[in-house]
Amino acid sequence: MDIMILATVLINIVISAYTLYKVRKVHLASYTIEQNTTEACQIFSQIQAYHDLLSLIQPQKPLPPLRGWAASPDFLLLIASHTLSTKPKTLLECSSGASTIVLARCCQLSETGHVFSLEHDLKYAEQTRNRLKEHGLDIWATVIDAPLIAYPTLNDQCWYSLKLLDLQDNSVEFLVIDGPPSTTALLARYPALPLLKAKLSHNCTIMLDDANRKSETATLKRWSTELPEFKLSILEAEKGCARLDRVTS
Repeated sequence: MDIMILATVLINIVISAYTLYKVRKVHLASYTIEQNTTEACQIFSQIQAYHDLLSLIQPQKPLPPLRGWAASPDFLLLIASHTLSTKPKTLLECSSGASTIVLARCCQLSETGHVFSLEHDLKYAEQTRNRLKEHGLDIWATVIDAPLIAYPTLNDQCWYSLKLLDLQDNSVEFLVIDGPPSTTALLARYPALPLLKAKLSHNCTIMLDDANRKSETATLKRWSTELPEFKLSILEAEKGCARLDRVTS
């Protein structure tokens, strides 16, 4: 009798284990399907944004590869739409690349404005300059060699050198922040506002890419506390986009 009971218990254990195994497989399969569906929606969204971007700026040559380390189409669409609608005369961006091409093309279409792009990587800076020439946009943008240097006023945090940035105070009407890389410091993009504040116009707009990342979220909190004259709004974008508008009385 004891053997029968033991056999029954073992059979029930095996059945339960097999059931749990099957339930887990179904759960994992449903999770994979959900994940794939989300990724497919994201890809479709970026394709649509890319199509809208091309329709908006009609580049003369193909744009550089997007997404990954580069800006995503939806972020580029946001900065292009803002540039074309507001027609800023002085645009400054932290990090060069596809965004430089897009902003310069917007200036060309508006027949006004100039893009100044800070770039710490000399090789990448030259690559962007060459692409600007290929697109016939080199008169609308200047890529500035800006190696990362330590700033004593920011506890020796490294950020772009401003030695070659020859801009008057209160002149920058649109600031785009997509660098430096997050690997360069804990809050790699925080120094942008403390160091550039004097260069920003009284009605300046700032757009920060990768706003969904923890480091950028922490940066935005610090900016909001230390620089209350900037009004923050979050825009929908694949990697997150934060917009700050300077509100002065």
